[in-house]
Amino acid sequence: MHYALYLNLVFIFLTLTLGFFVWFKKNDKVSRCFLLMSLFVSLWSAGLVFFINPGLISGLLGLRISFLGASLLIAAFVYFVQIFPIEKYLPRLLNIVLTSLLILAGMLSVSSNLIVANVRYDNTIIIEKQYGELYPFFSILVFLSLFLCLAISFLKYKALEGSLKKQSNYLLTGLFLTFISSTITNLILPLLNIGPLYLSQYGPISLIFFIFLSALAILRYHLFEIKVILTESLVGMMGFTLMVLPFFMPTNELKTLTVSILLLFLIFGSLLIKATHEEVRRKEEAERLLKAKTEFLSIASHQLRTPLTAIIGYSSMLKEGDYGKMSEKASGAIGRVYDSSQRMIKLVNDFLSVSRLETGKTVLKIREFSLKELISQVIAELNFKAGEKNLYIKYEQPKIDSIVKIDPEKLKEAVSNLVDNSIHYTEKGGITVISGVNGSKISITVSDTGTGMAEEELSKIFESFSRGSAGNELNTQGSGLGLYIAKKFVEMHNGKIWAESEGKNKGSAFHIELPNK
Repeated sequence: MHYALYLNLVFIFLTLTLGFFVWFKKNDKVSRCFLLMSLFVSLWSAGLVFFINPGLISGLLGLRISFLGASLLIAAFVYFVQIFPIEKYLPRLLNIVLTSLLILAGMLSVSSNLIVANVRYDNTIIIEKQYGELYPFFSILVFLSLFLCLAISFLKYKALEGSLKKQSNYLLTGLFLTFISSTITNLILPLLNIGPLYLSQYGPISLIFFIFLSALAILRYHLFEIKVILTESLVGMMGFTLMVLPFFMPTNELKTLTVSILLLFLIFGSLLIKATHEEVRRKEEAERLLKAKTEFLSIASHQLRTPLTAIIGYSSMLKEGDYGKMSEKASGAIGRVYDSSQRMIKLVNDFLSVSRLETGKTVLKIREFSLKELISQVIAELNFKAGEKNLYIKYEQPKIDSIVKIDPEKLKEAVSNLVDNSIHYTEKGGITVISGVNGSKISITVSDTGTGMAEEELSKIFESFSRGSAGNELNTQGSGLGLYIAKKFVEMHNGKIWAESEGKNKGSAFHIELPNK
């Protein structure tokens, strides 16, 4: 019992220190919410301190205070996962109802016997905790709230990219570990009235994973730094254990053996720490270069868009004769300027898309949309381009139009990139698009009669700046980003994309498969 008392006191000190440290460092909405959670966790632990040591105040009151702290913590918890690392809120009514129920549960815990009824002691030893009539409902409310937090964090993790995805990874990992440990110690065992009574006294400490990892995420520490911390901590603990061990050895031979093991461990431990530092340094340098590349692409793309838009606008007006009739030779030159500008603006847009994807700024806007309409729009926009090469674009429309929940803009760009890619690499014949919904799956296939691909190319074509071998001959202007962007947008929908080809000059087929929500 004393162990639980001391551990909770230490935990209160560490949690408050970390909460105020994060607040002083950032002082924004997220850090203030984190500080609030730290205060509520400390209130939960403080209540358990009084519950464990009933000489200070009533043990029953201490337990009720701990329930109040836990309820308020969950309410803050729900809000925190909605604002970090990006803001994505639940429906307003659900937020109000859930927060109100959690606060009400906390107030009932302190002011009535409905959740915590009584505690019995034998001197200072806890022998029984009696829960009230509403305790099962309280447990279910907490469980559902934690599960909701876990679901929100998982959906954000799937949708984010770049540094925001790493932050989300911290949050999701800490939340998952906390969800498992807290559910077992604080809900399942008390609800079923099994397990030792003292187990729930360590309940707040199960939040150490979430508190620590969330603080790292808010302060934007890297997973690399955690690796170093864990390595040094492990080596330190093992070294300390081996240093103490000789004093407990019964014979001089065993003492000599443990000292020898200690010396070897110190040598290899220092090498391990050094190697970990080197690995972290290399990864941080790679991340720095990737960030610099992404920032350059973003800045360069934004700077290029304005003059290109002007060039396209004026060259289009010249082509249409808005500034007077032009000679055939001049008209041809203006046409080439217009076409080149169109290709350049497509390249700039690709760069911007990649930049937003890698910095995590791209977020899905899911809504109901006609799958047939989406494919028809793509074909209408690219039909003229295919016609210039005497290619057909055929859409095998489904008999029944399907309304699906997607981000129409992102999925349209993905399909458009596939069709555009097929046009570039097809010299005769054409492109066929097939779409359909089969139960829980949405499928889209874009097949062509083009150059095809060798087997070794199939696994690489969806990488950024990667192009098939035919690109050097048929599409020298391409950037190698279209299929990469298509893959990212499909994966954001929790789908998958792949390519098939029977070999060179035998055509290709690109398949998209999405869950039908």
